[in-house]
Amino acid sequence: MNKVGIVKNPLSVIAIFAGVAEISGTGVLPFVSPVNQELYIWFLMTFPFTLIVLFFATLNWNHKVLYAPSDYKSDYSFLEGVRTSSATRDEITSFERTIDSNIDAALNSADVEDIKSTEGKNRVAQSIKDSIRKSSFIAIDTRPLLGNDGQLYELPFVAFSSISDLTNQIYFMIEQHVRPFEYGHSWVMRKSESGQVIKNSRMITGTDKGVPCPDNRSLKEAGIEPGATINITKP
Repeated sequence: MNKVGIVKNPLSVIAIFAGVAEISGTGVLPFVSPVNQELYIWFLMTFPFTLIVLFFATLNWNHKVLYAPSDYKSDYSFLEGVRTSSATRDEITSFERTIDSNIDAALNSADVEDIKSTEGKNRVAQSIKDSIRKSSFIAIDTRPLLGNDGQLYELPFVAFSSISDLTNQIYFMIEQHVRPFEYGHSWVMRKSESGQVIKNSRMITGTDKGVPCPDNRSLKEAGIEPGATINITKP
């Protein structure tokens, strides 16, 4: 006989609770006095609907609480998924330090006499921009998908704690041309250098389009590094 697995996922707890409540409720119904049966039947009908509404409300606004640590691919993904605002602030502080460091490095490597000329100043400024872009930003190019309607966006790498955060942001850039929850069906992200498609949880699990399918992996786990250029294209 197969061993029964340990319940360690909030979704399993919800499913077990709903199933037990419905089965026990149905079993008790014949023993309820006729005067209370109508009220009890209404409860049995509205309870699953209310549970579904609450479930999707949680899925929409706080979906991270529905996953157990074991559902994550690695400890790093779990920590990224549950990190607090203070952790976010730490990343922003680190981002600011990186910018300061890049500026100092560019200025220290520049010739003092060269900085006095307009051309030299422009060259140093461009060097600082390139250094910051490479170490702290990712470029999102929507032109391969949208043509003349598309643009090249530069987004802070630390602003996105997960693949879902990034795909959500990109969706709002192209929402006039695609429908919600269609990543992998009507559009994808491709690495500019290799052309490799970046798969999200919908593509990996084969989930139908139009169905929410959060992906809590970090950008680095999906192979996206600071300085990368991501092209938005058709699959």
